[in-house]
Amino acid sequence: MARIDVTVRGAGIFGLSVAWACVLRGAKVRLVDPFGAGAGSSGGIVGALAPHVPENWNDKKAFQLESLLMAEGFWAGVEAAGGVTAGYGRLGRLQPVADARALELAHQRSVGAADLWQGRAEWSVVEAFDGWAPQSPTGWLIRDTLSAHLHPRRAVAALVAALAARGVVVEAEAQDAG
Repeated sequence: MARIDVTVRGAGIFGLSVAWACVLRGAKVRLVDPFGAGAGSSGGIVGALAPHVPENWNDKKAFQLESLLMAEGFWAGVEAAGGVTAGYGRLGRLQPVADARALELAHQRSVGAADLWQGRAEWSVVEAFDGWAPQSPTGWLIRDTLSAHLHPRRAVAALVAALAARGVVVEAEAQDAG
């Protein structure tokens, strides 16, 4: 029997991502989920990845920023390894500004984002425009370029394919090892 360095229990996006990170670092991984890959909430159809507001900065917000910035490369690597699209897109987001106080906060946050995000993403206040933009009572929108979406079922399929390409499959039952 082959050596196992790590046993990962749970084959949702988180467990699959942990298994993938271990494989990339050279570990021999056993992946166990009695219900199969993506059987829980990771089997849904909506996934959104959005930043915390750029104010009252702390370690958690900094960690989340770095994670959001790394996501594009992570999912591109998964897709390249397994040949299956993950449904990831860093498309940004438009948010209507409700009132004068929210507009003032949005401008302050724009300055904070410029400092904290260091040009790697943008939070700006823009005039609302006709067409497909959301309705805004003030005529202003917050536009951020950091928000992304992820299709959970596609992400699960992409991770399963990438892991399979490295010899890791989801087992229904197995002993812990590693």
